[in-house]
Amino acid sequence: MKPFYSNYRIKNKIFSVSLLLLMIFGLLGLVTFQYFTSLYEKRIYKESADMLQLSSSIVDKELNLIEELSFQVSTDTFVQNYLKKINENRFTFESYDTKTRLLERLLHYASTRKYIASMQIIDSHGDKHTTGFDTSLENDEGKIRRVLSETNGSNVWTKIDGENGISAARTIRSKENLSLNNIGTLIISIDMDKFVEETLNFSPENKEMIITSNHEIFYQSDESNWEMNDFAVEGNGSGYMTTPINGKEYLLTYAHSGFSQLTYHHLLPYDDVKKQTTAIKIIMIICFVLMLSLTILLSQRAAKNISKPLEALSSQMKRVEEGDFSESLTNKYHNDEVGELHDNFQLMLNRINELIKENYTKQLMIQETEYKALQAQINPHFLYNTLDSINWLAKMHKQEKISVMADALGNMMRNIISKKDPTITIKEELEIVRNYITIQKYRYDHRLNFTLSILENYEMGKIPKLSIQPIVENAIQHGLEEMIDECRIHLDISENEGGLSN
Repeated sequence: MKPFYSNYRIKNKIFSVSLLLLMIFGLLGLVTFQYFTSLYEKRIYKESADMLQLSSSIVDKELNLIEELSFQVSTDTFVQNYLKKINENRFTFESYDTKTRLLERLLHYASTRKYIASMQIIDSHGDKHTTGFDTSLENDEGKIRRVLSETNGSNVWTKIDGENGISAARTIRSKENLSLNNIGTLIISIDMDKFVEETLNFSPENKEMIITSNHEIFYQSDESNWEMNDFAVEGNGSGYMTTPINGKEYLLTYAHSGFSQLTYHHLLPYDDVKKQTTAIKIIMIICFVLMLSLTILLSQRAAKNISKPLEALSSQMKRVEEGDFSESLTNKYHNDEVGELHDNFQLMLNRINELIKENYTKQLMIQETEYKALQAQINPHFLYNTLDSINWLAKMHKQEKISVMADALGNMMRNIISKKDPTITIKEELEIVRNYITIQKYRYDHRLNFTLSILENYEMGKIPKLSIQPIVENAIQHGLEEMIDECRIHLDISENEGGLSN
């Protein structure tokens, strides 16, 4: 089938094809860009989720240490003894001294972590004994008592109202005589800004972590102002999703704690993910518009420059029709300017047909003579140099078989063609045989087993060129090619009564 532009004028053909190709390449570029953009965004999502997973694991581990610390403090023998004395003797001097020792003991535990803002014990009378670098971080005592009433002495995490901190609370039970009586409440308050700075110092991005639990935000950075309904991810596991918040698209990655009810979140503005791809897209659009403008301009000028000489040549062919045979053209094209040239040229051919017939035979003879002369000019060294080039090229690409075969063929042809004498030494003839066997072994592999026996004092004997090689070739052709098993060819050159034989 003819292309749709077959009957267009040449300049319109060039313009149409150029524009069509540009559109095709532009479309392919757009599809490719969208594909790799999708891969890039998925990679960003995966890396963000992996980083949050790593960060949450570290935070989990650190919070677990705090739970262990709260258990250690609540079961500490000194703490329990001090607390028992305080509960039994509330307003005595001994009680005051005991409170001081209790605070020193709590300060010892609180100083083990820089982010522990305060450590507080509430005795059975409701009195608070607080120590730490920031005792202003205090949780709601009533809220903690309500939460602890639903546990059996286990640790619970609560948010410090109005502050960017969380606390670990635990009921202190008496170890004496395993009575497990409630003798107080331990509250460890954590400054979350310091906590995140200490534990996640390897990842500045994840310092924007948000921690939630039981439909309540436990922690968010000072710059953030999120609401709990922005994080509707509860349950187990981890992952990522895109979600609209306050009319803006975000990449939300989340990971649930492995030992508590906490859930860790990280929000990344979707604009940050799309920023680079959008910039590339704008650059591509600008480049495409420039290429389109340039293609239209250049293709029009090129089409005009190409069609103008053809139109002039068509005018010249009309003069040839009138008897001016200064130029000729013999190609057939579609119905364009060149097709018009063909029609005009056919009229000219009718007038010079007799001259073509008269000169046809002479031209054939001249061409044949030139061809034979060209063949005679081929230098055998060209073949040697070509084979040598193939040999070295194969060595460069570590193609050992090709290298050996090319080298063997070159040596074989050099010994056959370059030596003008009709007789050569047995040694030279055997060199031809060895090169021939080298080539055949790569063809037949292990099926060809060739051996040679000759005494050194026979090697300089003279024999006609190609006396032995055709014998070996004949043995391979009529022996090896007719069988599927291994073919053994043994060449033995020895002396008998009539002279040398093989």
